[in-house]
Amino acid sequence: MDMQQDGPRPLSPVTVTDDVITYMDKRGGDFRISTSCSGPVLMPVKIKPAKQSDIPIKAGSHVIYVSQYQLPWITEINMQLVPRILYTENDDL
Repeated sequence: MDMQQDGPRPLSPVTVTDDVITYMDKRGGDFRISTSCSGPVLMPVKIKPAKQSDIPIKAGSHVIYVSQYQLPWITEINMQLVPRILYTENDDL
């Protein structure tokens, strides 16, 4: 991990898709990718707070905190990581 002025950064680039950034803008706040029984999920930090060991990824005007356990497996953050229930409940946002 490269320690830069803004804090820790992943060694490999992680792409955040435009539709995820739009989704985050509509929902507001920062998000976290954490581990669930069905794999990695993107949740608002209001629901799943960031941990001190998470790696921050800049996404537009927001931050996505990625679990240190998920980071080695993630190259792109896309809408497939948003739990269907959260997306369908708020798809009119």
